[in-house]
Amino acid sequence: MSVLDALSRELGEARVGSSPGMDGRVRPGSGEELAAALRVLAAGGASAVVRGSGSWDALGHPMPRARILLETTGLLGEVQVDGEDGVAHLPAGASVSSLGEHVRKETGGAWELPFDPASSSSTLGGCLATASPGFRFGHPRDVVLGLEIALATGERVRCGGRVVKNVTGYDLAKLYVGSLGTLGVIEAAWIRLLPAPEKTECWWVPLADPSQAVEPARLPSARAAAWLSAGLAREIPKPGAGMILELAGDAPAVAADAEFLGRQYAADPTDPAGLGLVRAMRGKDPGVRVRVSARPSKLKESIAGLSNAGAEILAQPARGLVWAFASDEAVVEVAGSAGDGFLVEAAPLAVRESRELFGENPALRPLQAALKAQYDPAGTLNPGRFAGRI
Repeated sequence: MSVLDALSRELGEARVGSSPGMDGRVRPGSGEELAAALRVLAAGGASAVVRGSGSWDALGHPMPRARILLETTGLLGEVQVDGEDGVAHLPAGASVSSLGEHVRKETGGAWELPFDPASSSSTLGGCLATASPGFRFGHPRDVVLGLEIALATGERVRCGGRVVKNVTGYDLAKLYVGSLGTLGVIEAAWIRLLPAPEKTECWWVPLADPSQAVEPARLPSARAAAWLSAGLAREIPKPGAGMILELAGDAPAVAADAEFLGRQYAADPTDPAGLGLVRAMRGKDPGVRVRVSARPSKLKESIAGLSNAGAEILAQPARGLVWAFASDEAVVEVAGSAGDGFLVEAAPLAVRESRELFGENPALRPLQAALKAQYDPAGTLNPGRFAGRI
């Protein structure tokens, strides 16, 4: 019996189908079905590409050995929102945009879901698996209280819970966030919500020098700050390089910071829709998109090196993050020396096949390989996708 036949018998024919370029597709509709599918894959020695909405398909190394597409968008369990404690239990297969709207309605606008993905179709599981930082909020792992995971063997486990004090010892939830689905498949998560701000305003700060953008990006009410090179600024549209800045918080704090921006930087209020356009830039496909980590003190130097390689630049000055958009792979060489680490977020297949895409400390490789061997020894989940083709 083939693996697809076994999946159809275990989950039903409606859950199994075809997928271009793959041997087949399975779309579990619950945690129980997900575990059953993983048990079938393990028993049949089959490997799977774990996928949410597909907005991060170009991240990571190619996986030629994985022939079954495991879609997580069917994992749409119950949504629980606790407005008193500011926490929510959310299914991994739902889109972040729909979950965010649900949180706002359930709490009367008092709380926000702290994710800000580039694509409106991005799932919660995808945001956690890729650990992609948004502009409004910090690192996704900082708001994860607990996770429900299906391991490659089909075993279902929980780590953490709805409150931080449930965690003793090492917080295993942090292990899965950013692991690109190579250690387990996220079913659901307990997320810490953030209070919704009383007031928000959007400002444009004309700044040719990115190093000068660090101070305004660190204003008390600055919630989102993105510096754009001249080429990207034209897409907002703005006439030259500068920073789009969202102020959010108590009305007096926002007013004070807005007054400072106008007086100190000749900044002007701007259409909030511009921030949405900037957010979407992180999902566009220019050829090669590289994210570089750079200390604020090295921001100008890092951006200059990447710009000289022909890249347009999008940066978060206060967080030391730089996105370089280029038409060819030469920018990857520069990224290795432009900051303190890099990640090729998107690139043509030939580049992903031939280059190491994760420019982090190579001393981590043995630990990463040991974790993969411990959690997925048969290589069932996204084999070869992670750093070092683990």
